[in-house]
Amino acid sequence: MPDDAEKVTMEFICSSKGVQQALHMACDEMQEIVEDRWDEDLWGTSVGSPCFPKMKLVFYFGKSDHWVADHTRDELITARAHGGGDRWKPKMIIDGEGIPHGFCIRHSSIAAMKTAGFVQEIIAADKAQLDPGVE
Repeated sequence: MPDDAEKVTMEFICSSKGVQQALHMACDEMQEIVEDRWDEDLWGTSVGSPCFPKMKLVFYFGKSDHWVADHTRDELITARAHGGGDRWKPKMIIDGEGIPHGFCIRHSSIAAMKTAGFVQEIIAADKAQLDPGVE
């Protein structure tokens, strides 16, 4: 682990509430993230309007992420990801470059570049929708 990541981790573990907060968050995730409960507005499947355009989501999954079982990820992708003519559905990608769940420790630059690319795609699509002559 890089020195700066180790320093932050140790400060967190040694803080008065750090471990308690982490356990509370983990407990909340285990209770809340058990099934697909998001409504159609969040998934981008509802009808958008000029004032409230459809949400554009990008999910980037690790190839074998210890936080999300492969079968759970695959079921979500099958049920919710765009494909073919379903461009309005969320974009869901499985990493092919070995980026781990804890990307911020050693892979923050590549994760930032990928995120910037996703944001640029969304901006370009929005511009094209507003002005079909723009590429």
